[in-house]
Amino acid sequence: MTDLETLIARGSMPGHDALEGVEARVWSRVSAAQARRRERKLRVAALCLAAGIGGVAGGLSAPAVDPGRSELSVFSPRLAAAPLDMRRMLG
Repeated sequence: MTDLETLIARGSMPGHDALEGVEARVWSRVSAAQARRRERKLRVAALCLAAGIGGVAGGLSAPAVDPGRSELSVFSPRLAAAPLDMRRMLG
């Protein structure tokens, strides 16, 4: 017999015990992957919701806060963008 015939003869023997439960294991892995995918979508949705709520809350509370003039206002971006003659007027 050649090697191919030997392999065919060996493969046709009853002994397919190694394949029992393969389908069940495959489907359990598929369902686990689907559950992870659903969980990931839920996490992204929760993150987007939290960011939206934070943005709305920050946008509503920001106008209510009046920081006033501080001694560090010289370093503010608003003053850095002003022309030089305006800086002298602002102090």
